[in-house]
Amino acid sequence: MKPELQRQNALMMICRVIMLSALLLCGLVISRLLKQPLVGSHHFYLLIGAGYGLTVLYALLHPFWSRHPASACVQVTGDILLITGIVYVTGGIDSPFPLLYFLPVIAASIMLGRGGAMTAAGGAWVVYAFLVVLIVYGWIPDMPPGLSPAPSESLAPLARMPAEAAAMNKRVAYTLLSHFLGFLTVAHLASYLTQELKAAGDELREKSEVLASIQALNKNIIDSITSGIITTDLTGTITFMNRGAEEIIGKRLGQGGPVSLDAFLEHDEPLLEPARQNLETERRFRFETSLARADGATLYLGFTSAVLKDQRGAPLGYIFSFQDLTDIKALEEEVRLKDRMAALGQMAAGIAHEIRNPLASMSGSVQILKKSVKPSEEEAELLDIVLRESKRLDGIIRDFLLFAKPRPFRPEPADIVPVLKESLTLLRNSPEFAAGHTIETDFDAGRIEALIDVDMIKQVFWNLAKNALKAMPEGGALRVSARTEGRSAILVSFTDQGIGMNAAEIRRAFEPFQTSFQEGTGLGLAVVFRIVQEHHGQIRIRCPHGRGTEVTVALPSTPVFGQTGRPARAGATA
Repeated sequence: MKPELQRQNALMMICRVIMLSALLLCGLVISRLLKQPLVGSHHFYLLIGAGYGLTVLYALLHPFWSRHPASACVQVTGDILLITGIVYVTGGIDSPFPLLYFLPVIAASIMLGRGGAMTAAGGAWVVYAFLVVLIVYGWIPDMPPGLSPAPSESLAPLARMPAEAAAMNKRVAYTLLSHFLGFLTVAHLASYLTQELKAAGDELREKSEVLASIQALNKNIIDSITSGIITTDLTGTITFMNRGAEEIIGKRLGQGGPVSLDAFLEHDEPLLEPARQNLETERRFRFETSLARADGATLYLGFTSAVLKDQRGAPLGYIFSFQDLTDIKALEEEVRLKDRMAALGQMAAGIAHEIRNPLASMSGSVQILKKSVKPSEEEAELLDIVLRESKRLDGIIRDFLLFAKPRPFRPEPADIVPVLKESLTLLRNSPEFAAGHTIETDFDAGRIEALIDVDMIKQVFWNLAKNALKAMPEGGALRVSARTEGRSAILVSFTDQGIGMNAAEIRRAFEPFQTSFQEGTGLGLAVVFRIVQEHHGQIRIRCPHGRGTEVTVALPSTPVFGQTGRPARAGATA
C-alpha cells in the first residue's frame, strides 16, 4: 500500500498543477476578452501562485513523507483551504468554483478510503458554509477590501431588511443544503467507485499473477522437454522454438527477422511442403531425415508434424516435434555389425584351423625343396613368391584367430600414459614410420589410470597409430592425446593429416575386410572394435573437414567387468 500511496501523492500533485494552470488560463482569457482585469484578479492570481508554491513544497517533501497517510491528509486539507480562498475572491456565494471541492473529496476517497472521503466532504462543507455565513451576515466583506464595486452592492445591509433577509436566509439555506448533499453524494460515489476499482484491480492483479505463473509453468515444461518443438505459421515462417530444439540442432533462432523452417534447418530437400501435402488428408505425418549440425556433425532426426489450430479449430500454422535418433541408428548399426562379425568369426575359426595346418606343411615343404634342390633363377623367384604369400596368408589367418577366438580378458589397474609411450616408441622404429612422419603427444599431467587389459590396449593403440601413418604416405604429423573427461571417462585420440575418410567408409570402418590400404587385411579395426567393446568403451571416427581423420577411444575409468554393460559405439560423423 505504501508504494501505491506514494504514487497517488505524486499523481495528486500533477493534477493540482493541471487544475491551477487551467484556472490561470481561464482568468487570462476572460481578462483578454473583457479587455480589463477581473474584480479580485490580484488575489486570484496570488492564490494560484500559492497553489504552485504548495505543490513545490509537497514535491520537496515527497521523498520523505509520501509513504505516510498524513501526507495525503495535509494535501487534501491544503486543497480545501486553497479552493475556499478562490471561492471567496471570485464571488463567495455567487462564485462558480464550489464545484472544485469535488476534487479533494475524490482524491481523499482514492488515497484514504470511504472514511477519508466522508471526512473531506464534511470538512469542505463546513469551511464553505462558514465562509458563506461570514459573507452574508457581514462579518467579513463579500469581496476583499477596496475591490467591492459599490457599497450598496454588499450583502451585509440585507441583514437589516426583513424581507430581503428572509429571502437571503432561504437562499443560503438552499445553497448550503444542496452543497452538503452534493459533497456527501460525491464522497459516497467516489469511495464506492474507488473500492470497486480497487477490488477489480486486486482481482485483475491476482489473475495476472496466476496467468503469469501458468505461462511460466508452461514455458518451463516446454523448455524442459528434451524433444525439439518448432511451430510455424501457414507460410512456414518459424514462430516458436523450444530449448530442446536449439540443443538438438545446435543453433539458436536469431533476431535477424522472420526465417522459414527450411531456411533455418538448411536441409537439402524441403520439409514443409511434403508435411503440408500429407496433413491435408492425415491428422499427423511422421518422417525421418538426416540433418547437418552447425559443428559439422550429422544428425538423424525423427519428425512428427501436425496442424496447429486455435480454440475454434481454425488452422494457425504447423507444429513439428522431433527427436534425435542418431544414437539409436548407431546402435542399430552396431547390432547389424556384431551379427555380421559373429557369423564371420565362426566361419573364420573353422577356416583358419582347416587352412593353417596344410599351409604350414606346404611352406615347410617349399623351404626344404629350395634348400635341397638347386633351382634356376626363375624357379627360385617362384619359390620366394610361394613362401612370401604363404607368410602373408599365415598373417591373415593369425588375425582371423585373434578376431574370432580372442584370448581371455584379464583387466588390471594401469596407467594409460606409459602404455601409449611404449606403443609410440615401437611405432617410431617400425617400417611404417617414414622420414616425413612426426609424432606429437598431449597427455594430462599425472596418472591417467583405468582398469584395462594392457596387452589388448597395446594392440588397440598399435593398430590405430599404424593406420594413421599409412593414411599419410607422403608424411605428416600424428597427434596423440590422452585426457580425463569428468570423473568416469578417459579419452585417447589419434589425429592424422592424411587422406581422410568419407561417410560411407566411416560407417563400414569396423566391418571385417573393409580397408582402404592395399596391403591391409581389413581386420585391424574389427579387432580394435572388439577389444574396446570388451572394455565397455566407445570408439568414434570423425573427419570434420574432409581431410585428416580423428579416432577417439573412450574408456571408462572404473568399469564394472563381468556384468552386462553398454557396448562400444562404432562410427560417427564424417
